[in-house]
Amino acid sequence: MGIFISMIREMGIDEAIEKLETSNQELSVILDDVGKTLVGLRSDSRLNGLVDDLENLFDSYLKTWIKSNSEIVDILKKI
Repeated sequence: MGIFISMIREMGIDEAIEKLETSNQELSVILDDVGKTLVGLRSDSRLNGLVDDLENLFDSYLKTWIKSNSEIVDILKKI
């Protein structure tokens, strides 16, 4: 959270909100493409099962990042 406070001080609330919303849009694109990105790994039988775990990890990580950004945006909009 400290990094966001520093960011807000340097650029202002409106710009911070814009950057976080842009970040969420970019993260959503990455989230949508995770499965496509891992297609090549799925064809390797040595990685059977591991790729599913990796995809779930990326999926959870990106969703958590988006949720955190969204929560911060909501807080900033109330200021």
